[in-house]
Amino acid sequence: MNIVIISSFFYPVIQPRSFRATELAKEFAREGHHVDVITMNTVEGFDYEGCEKEMGISIRHLNIFKGDGTAMAAEKGGAPNPIRAYCISAVRYLFCGRMIKYARQIYAALLQESCMKGADMVIALSTPFCIHWALSKYIKKKGKHFLAIADSGDPFYYSKQWNLAFWFKYIEKDVYRQMDYLTIPTENAIPSYSPIIPERKIKIIPQGFDMSHLHLYEGDFGECVKMAYAGVFYWDIRNPEFLFRYLDASSIPYELHLFLRYADATLEQVLQKYPNLAKCLHIQYSVPHDALIYELSKMHFLINVENLSNTQMPSKLIDYGMTGRPILSCNENNFSVDVMDEFMRGDYRGRYQVDVDRYNIINIAAEFLQLR
Repeated sequence: MNIVIISSFFYPVIQPRSFRATELAKEFAREGHHVDVITMNTVEGFDYEGCEKEMGISIRHLNIFKGDGTAMAAEKGGAPNPIRAYCISAVRYLFCGRMIKYARQIYAALLQESCMKGADMVIALSTPFCIHWALSKYIKKKGKHFLAIADSGDPFYYSKQWNLAFWFKYIEKDVYRQMDYLTIPTENAIPSYSPIIPERKIKIIPQGFDMSHLHLYEGDFGECVKMAYAGVFYWDIRNPEFLFRYLDASSIPYELHLFLRYADATLEQVLQKYPNLAKCLHIQYSVPHDALIYELSKMHFLINVENLSNTQMPSKLIDYGMTGRPILSCNENNFSVDVMDEFMRGDYRGRYQVDVDRYNIINIAAEFLQLR
């Protein structure tokens, strides 16, 4: 079978969509399928030719996204005056940043890609949504001779991260009308999509990882309580200050390890309010996935700061589950001091359970192939 995967990011980028695309591509190729990956971003200096040979795939670079590669990120930056801030907000609301521009660029590029003509299955990964939009435009232009799957990690119009003009709801509905299926990682996200796509088209296929070569820490954990968080913070819907306040006042010796994707200026400002916490804090950026799993396995327990919205399951929970370490999952609304006290004392009865086998990439790839 000829399979095309369209993704904003691919290996070696450290980002959930990159993990999704990379693991699927590797597993499909391992099973004997011909795999073409179309990605929007290139890591300068990386040996892609060697990567293609090792994975048994072909990688095509469109180089459309810059920076962190999201359609909204194009308008980031400090606003020097209220007028500029208002204009940026208006552009985000009316046009979703550079979403329309990116969709047109990706669509034009897809028309030139020979691998699209011979594809049996095309899996388009968002975020950003413009990838789905571009594929739908391609289908309208060229017709659909392949199974079209839109894979979404986060809702678009109904996401609580952005306030978008109402017409994006109708655009999204039209986009998904062209798709055979929409795959999402958790059932909790179905209500965010059911107004714009028939539920019979929605399939639950979570993130998947190769678990055949896990390397975990097997040494002593020591007496000082070590805990970790991995990922990013969203200061509106995933704000960790409730945890910071608790730890800043704690008298139990501890270390908090943060494994972040990139430096966060807001985090630096927030930490100034918690001087005791700052003394016990260890931060690392952009740790490769396998190395991250190993580092997380050194902790007494791991912390998942939940989104205030309940529409997704962060891929970090799968990473956490692979380590075998206890998981404390909470947000500012459901945080329990009593449960946190128990974790600090080594009592993990309130741990979050992850069925790791559910996320084995062999099973995940099979679920995609069964859609044909």
